[in-house]
Amino acid sequence: MEPPYVGASSLPRVYRPIKSPVDTAVRATTADSHFRPKHTDRTAALLSFTTTRGRNCGDTQPSLRSHRHPVAPSRKPQPNTPLQPRDEVGILYPFSNIADDDGSMHQIMWSKWHDQHAADTLDDNFTSFALYGEMKLQEAQTMSSWLEQPNQFLTAVACTLLDKFAERLGTSGGLMRRLLHALMAAVYVRRPTGDDVASTKDGEFDRKVPHFIESKRLRRTCLELLDENTRKHADSSIHQVGVEKMQRVIEGTAKTWKRKVQRLLFYNWTYLVQRRRRIRTFMDRTFRYEVKATVKETFRAWRVEALRRAYYRESANYQAMLSVTAESLGRKDIQLNEAATRTTELQAQVDQLASINSQLVMRIQELEATNRSMRAAQGAPDAEYFVPAKAQFEPMDTIVASSTSETEEDHKVNRLLLESLFAMARMVESSVIQSSSDIMDSLRHQTDGHELRDLSELMFKQTQLYGKQQPSMASSSTVHDHHSIQNLLTKPIDVVLLNWMRLQLDRSTATTRPQDKIIRNFSEDLADGHRFALLLHHLYPKLYDTALVGEIDVDTRLQHIERFNRECPMDTSADATLPAVVTAESIANQKSHENFVFIAMLFGLHQAHYAPVNIDKARKAFLHIVTCWKKVRTIMLDVRRAADDTPDKGLVLSLVKELKTCENYHKEMQCEITSQACTSNETSTVLIKLTHKILCFTWRLLAEKLQGVHEDVVDERRAHTMQKFTVVSPVLVRDIILGNPDGRRTSLSETEVLTRVAGIQKVLQQWFKELCAIFRHYSCGALRGRATTMSSGEWAKFIKDCAIVDKKVTQAIAEAVYYQCVNSDKTIVQTTTAAKEMSPSMFVSALVLLADKKYPQVMFEDRIGELIEKCVIPHACRSQPEVFRMLLQTSDVRGVYQKFKQPLQRTFKYYSSVKADEVLKSTKPRSTIGLVEFVMMVKDCKLIGSYVTENTVKQIFVLVQRHNDDDEWGGDITGNEELQVNYVEFEEALGALTEYVIANPYIPYFKRLEQFIGDMIVPRARQKKPKA
Repeated sequence: MEPPYVGASSLPRVYRPIKSPVDTAVRATTADSHFRPKHTDRTAALLSFTTTRGRNCGDTQPSLRSHRHPVAPSRKPQPNTPLQPRDEVGILYPFSNIADDDGSMHQIMWSKWHDQHAADTLDDNFTSFALYGEMKLQEAQTMSSWLEQPNQFLTAVACTLLDKFAERLGTSGGLMRRLLHALMAAVYVRRPTGDDVASTKDGEFDRKVPHFIESKRLRRTCLELLDENTRKHADSSIHQVGVEKMQRVIEGTAKTWKRKVQRLLFYNWTYLVQRRRRIRTFMDRTFRYEVKATVKETFRAWRVEALRRAYYRESANYQAMLSVTAESLGRKDIQLNEAATRTTELQAQVDQLASINSQLVMRIQELEATNRSMRAAQGAPDAEYFVPAKAQFEPMDTIVASSTSETEEDHKVNRLLLESLFAMARMVESSVIQSSSDIMDSLRHQTDGHELRDLSELMFKQTQLYGKQQPSMASSSTVHDHHSIQNLLTKPIDVVLLNWMRLQLDRSTATTRPQDKIIRNFSEDLADGHRFALLLHHLYPKLYDTALVGEIDVDTRLQHIERFNRECPMDTSADATLPAVVTAESIANQKSHENFVFIAMLFGLHQAHYAPVNIDKARKAFLHIVTCWKKVRTIMLDVRRAADDTPDKGLVLSLVKELKTCENYHKEMQCEITSQACTSNETSTVLIKLTHKILCFTWRLLAEKLQGVHEDVVDERRAHTMQKFTVVSPVLVRDIILGNPDGRRTSLSETEVLTRVAGIQKVLQQWFKELCAIFRHYSCGALRGRATTMSSGEWAKFIKDCAIVDKKVTQAIAEAVYYQCVNSDKTIVQTTTAAKEMSPSMFVSALVLLADKKYPQVMFEDRIGELIEKCVIPHACRSQPEVFRMLLQTSDVRGVYQKFKQPLQRTFKYYSSVKADEVLKSTKPRSTIGLVEFVMMVKDCKLIGSYVTENTVKQIFVLVQRHNDDDEWGGDITGNEELQVNYVEFEEALGALTEYVIANPYIPYFKRLEQFIGDMIVPRARQKKPKA
């Protein structure tokens, strides 16, 4: 039975410590010694303190200062004092507070308990480890009940049972073992001289020292040292002897307390770091909830911006340094070139002077030799008979005068020159003229290449136009500064073929509408087959004649294209035909891969690529050379006949003149031949490389089709639409930020402006399709002006539908934003007296301004997103022609159109041939219907007034237009009255009128369409009489 822990007793001690003489050696032991003195009367206070602490662990630790004085003996209790319950424990269990200071009792109890623990068999005597562990723990508690609590034996038993329990758990005991390691690190002292990793093997827990045992030992040692210090202070002799030892003891104690203080400071520091980390985590979560972004991302964005600014700053400094260095190097190069030129001139003069000097030296040597010979002759023995020799050099007067011998020599030289001239003429006649003839004969078999040059020029103009429209992107994109046919190889092959088809459609004379010359993709623009028919008629006018181009029925037109693909010959002299690539279904289903391959085959078979070189200019120059050379031969013969006599100077001058003329013609011919040869070789090389790229792209499309992967082909319409509704002017963003009412910003860097613009464009790219549909709906609402721009009335309707007007954005502010955006665009030239209207880019700028005024508290880049998500998308109306056109392509609806195919075609042909407008008589095509003719047909059917209004009919006519917002042809049309519809759009207009006339949602659409056409269109509309 374990005695309860009670407080200090008021009874006198049963066993008092034995007083013994003081041992100096024992008193001088330090805290690091393994030998400890026995308890004496001076250690009674320590024993009382430890016993009291063992009884009541929650009592406050007594001050160390109170033990420096002798402990007063306890007073005897009064005889009449009542017995306390806690004193009964001391009487019943007199040994319950015995302290095991040397560990002997612990070793005895541990050996006894451990032997029993090793002898017990769990499988034989116990049903579970829990029962076994409880029994062994109670046994240990019973054995240590008379020791003070806590004690080393009971702690070792508990750790051993935990270790055994962790081993019994198997793989799931890892957590228990980690908990045991943490518990042992907190309970036992980690010896610096032992192993760093505490072992948990059985039999080693008894060797470990708990913290409370070490604390008792250190406290007991400290009290003994203080007691000894007090005694030594009282005894002067001992004090003088043990001063040095006492200093060492004090230093050791100070170091111990210093380590404790450092440990406490470290624990507090780790707690503070943990608190800071939790605070930062809380701040990060709060910031993420409020700003919808993490602090790390914001810091990274700020850091990237700071690094970008630093990079631009360093780049500017580096460029300035380079410019200064380049300027200095340029000046040095100029100086070096001038010095080199001056050195060359001086070197020529030096060479001339050196030659003159060598001649003079030779002359002087001759004169000296002559002089020496004359002196030698004078000094001879027969000097008296010596006659002076004649001078060996020629005097100046004889040099100037001419002699007959020299004249004869000149005649000989002239004859030699003439003979040389005749030989050179024969050589020129046999080499130059014959080689020029051979070169021209070889050029006949080379290609001209004007088709690829025109294609390259078209793409170059488009690139320049796009660069002018987007000056901010022109600097970053790769734009060629000069026109070269090699630029075709830098473009994607699908873009090259798309521009080639656009070039052929522009050259076609069978186009009836401006939009027929525009193609922006290989899928949607070719679905009706009209542009295919125009291309085939332009390339093969005999095989695909005008009658096939004028076919108004889409199904028949697509069947003609399919038949042409099967029957088109690959060569005029061979019977081989093109492989069947496209069908009527593939074209109607907008399969871009098959259309691309078919256009690639047409590109490869186009005869313009293999047109011969035009050498008429070079041949004309060659004929002039032959004519001039005949004159040269005649004059040369005349000169040769007159060579014996005095030659005529006029013949010589004529000969020189004819030779110069022949030389000029020869230069002109050589330049023409060289230019054509180089151009032909370059175009042939480019054509071969383009053919190779087409072949590779075609095989890749085929391989991906077999694998079920569809590669995206170029679609300029989608890219153009995205570009129109995502462009934001940096000037507008700068004005908005600097014009903020708070006036905090006075300047703004270009990098920050571009960063803000990029953030706005990122939001607009998510909604550009919806913005395009909304703009198209409101721009087609009015009857005046163009259908691709938004007027002020349409803008007011848009503002009203979106419910943008509030306290921050009033109606006056919305109108002011409209006129600000319309008048700020200086690139549009006003050619008419009508008021300016809003383009898509102006529409986007107006939305940015409204977002800034409506949501000033939101981040700048997110304001436009707030406006679009909360006001525009939920409330604005939008035009969705694709959904309605998908309904018209269902089998039931197509069956109705097939049923009334013949009368509808006769009706279309009749109104397409009506000359309603006298101004458009000469320019109006026969395969389209204008707005006036369409309104006339609706009036003939008696629909206006009873079912629809004329304004509704005009709006339907505008909405059925396919891609009327293209910039290439939209600029030429100033009003809706000049728009034209073909037969496909005519069928769509009838389907739209059905929704207005028979608006019964409980009847299927194809039934309503059949009722509308059969009861209101066919019987009432006029039809063209069929030919007999």
